[in-house]
Amino acid sequence: MRKTNTKLLTTIAICVAINCLGAFIAVSTKVPLLLDHIGSLLVCMLFGWKYGVVTAFLSSVMNQVLFDPFALPFAPTGMLMVFMVGILYEKGYFKKLHTIPALLLAVLPGAILGAIIQGYIFGGVTSSGSDVIVRFMINKGINPAAASFINQYFMEFVDRLISFSVVMTAVKRIKLESIR
Repeated sequence: MRKTNTKLLTTIAICVAINCLGAFIAVSTKVPLLLDHIGSLLVCMLFGWKYGVVTAFLSSVMNQVLFDPFALPFAPTGMLMVFMVGILYEKGYFKKLHTIPALLLAVLPGAILGAIIQGYIFGGVTSSGSDVIVRFMINKGINPAAASFINQYFMEFVDRLISFSVVMTAVKRIKLESIR
């Protein structure tokens, strides 16, 4: 039992660092991606959604403290996405033919919540590289919440597809017996 706890805590710590590195790269280069939950998804698939959600929250706290003043208000979006992916993963929805529909479903609640946070709390503008897209849509007369949702959903879907692909490749290569 103690060995499992040590492995779990070590994995969470490493994955928080991976999330922070990804988020730092995205924020500093203004790439229109988030790259902030690769580690959370990895923990989620190796140890379960509860630990993935904890990893997502800790990552948002660290990002807020270290470099991104917009990270903590968006913590619930990452936590919700990791929860959704975890539940769908446990139920086997991420088989080859179901990956895209399952990911579309997993991203939707977090995108809605993220759009609400981005549109109403921040007026559509945050530290994301995709803010230029939101500003463009707002300047064209689209409601800030609608512009934020459109942007958030597509950006999160592409970001999570990339993150999920990286994590699935890693999970397939990791000997799960040695981790758990």
